[in-house]
Amino acid sequence: MTKQILMTGIGAAVGIVAGMVVMMMLHMASTLVYPLPDGVDFMAQDAENQTRLKEWFRSLPTGAFLLAIASHGLGCMAGACVAMLASQRRSIVPAIIVGVFFTVGGIMNLSSIPHPAWFPLVDLPIYAILALLAGFRLRKRKQPHGEQPALAVSGD
Repeated sequence: MTKQILMTGIGAAVGIVAGMVVMMMLHMASTLVYPLPDGVDFMAQDAENQTRLKEWFRSLPTGAFLLAIASHGLGCMAGACVAMLASQRRSIVPAIIVGVFFTVGGIMNLSSIPHPAWFPLVDLPIYAILALLAGFRLRKRKQPHGEQPALAVSGD
């Protein structure tokens, strides 16, 4: 039992880091489609940069926000997959932890960056849906005592 709790914690932590890396890489890739204005930096915290960054967010078309949702969802799903694999896939708890972490991050994001009114209605459920999908898909199914797990064959 203690080993499983430890593996769940380690899996969730590794999954969160991996998911954040995937999400940030996808966000950076989206700037190839919707480039940042000259002199604006995602990471700079000075007031002028933050003002220009928020103005840029307000000017973005719907496609940019759809790319953001895809980045958030795929990052969360990748993190949940890594968490499940790292935790030996006995329960979906690591995937749920990743999903909750990303949802909280999404709520914080909504309070700090201007978004269209429809955005939270689409973005926030994506975290739970994709984390649970990864968790259920990668969870090892318990086998009756003495039976070998059946191999999944596509097309069945």
